[in-house]
Amino acid sequence: MDSLAKSERLHITIVGRRNVGKSSVISSLIGQEHSIVSEVAGTKTDPVSTAIDLFPYGPVVLVDTAGIDDEGELSEKRISKTIRAILNVDFVLVVLDAREKLSEEEIELLNYLDKVFINYIVVVNKIEFGVNQELLSALKELNETHYEVSCKEHIGFETLKRNIIRKLPVSN
Repeated sequence: MDSLAKSERLHITIVGRRNVGKSSVISSLIGQEHSIVSEVAGTKTDPVSTAIDLFPYGPVVLVDTAGIDDEGELSEKRISKTIRAILNVDFVLVVLDAREKLSEEEIELLNYLDKVFINYIVVVNKIEFGVNQELLSALKELNETHYEVSCKEHIGFETLKRNIIRKLPVSN
């Protein structure tokens, strides 16, 4: 990896509800374990940044965030940090759980990203369990293109990576 400072790299933030597989998506994209994952919801408290080379694009920083549906004492602070992480990035990956319906928080997030003109891609993770047809209908109704992946079975990541790179700003 080159010595380009994190501040000079393109920043990609990964957002979504708790336990949709945000950290696992990062690990699958970079081809190595990014962070410890847990079935316990809400284990991530602060955004975690990882500088990588996204081949063939180049150097980027991936920012893993807490769930947008966080609950408990510190939930407002965690969600606020996630929103701040979105404001200072070049690109966003919105990760959804293939088994779930589109939540109100997710709809608000997609509307927010459109409102502030941040480029993003919707990633539907956990397709090994099947895909909820109501989720697909809601995405279609919102005119959202999505990419289906399985971190567990390592499916869909080459297509996802190609499409991320296509949508990223041209590197200097």
